[in-house]
Amino acid sequence: MDINYPLEYWRDFPGPYPQMVFADNARGLFAYGVKLKTKGFYGHFMWLIGPDELASQWFWFQRQQLQHYNKCYLKFVHNPLWTDLDRIKLLIAIKSDLDLPVYKTLYDIPGVVGQLLGLDWFNLPGFDFCSERGKYLTLVDNKYDLKYPTPKDLNVWTKNSGRYEVSGRYCPG
Repeated sequence: MDINYPLEYWRDFPGPYPQMVFADNARGLFAYGVKLKTKGFYGHFMWLIGPDELASQWFWFQRQQLQHYNKCYLKFVHNPLWTDLDRIKLLIAIKSDLDLPVYKTLYDIPGVVGQLLGLDWFNLPGFDFCSERGKYLTLVDNKYDLKYPTPKDLNVWTKNSGRYEVSGRYCPG
């Protein structure tokens, strides 16, 4: 159900987890650049993996609290057909990467530069930018076929698939 909820709702969200989260930081210069280049609404992608716990690709892949995004527009998306086993597979993969040493989860700066220049192939192997963390979907969705997706690509893919639903949104006050 596509309803706008206060941030407290999402902090105490009972699940199911994980949820894909698309973020728009209306005041962020980097996010503005991403949105300008991709002609999309969202400049960041992450996963809600537990109550008040996000897995987000910043300078490295890290856990963050929702409060960090209190000035962002957020859209929460899930697949209602995911089984408990599907959700467990996703959570194990995400949390396993969160537990890696920082140097193994650094932000793919060359990949972003490549995106800006239209050179999608210009990525560092083993490093990701935020929306490349959609890669976990390959574990539970055999139709996931995106390589080096932008937040816009991932958002459009979930909309067009017919398998994903908006759980709700958060709009800053």
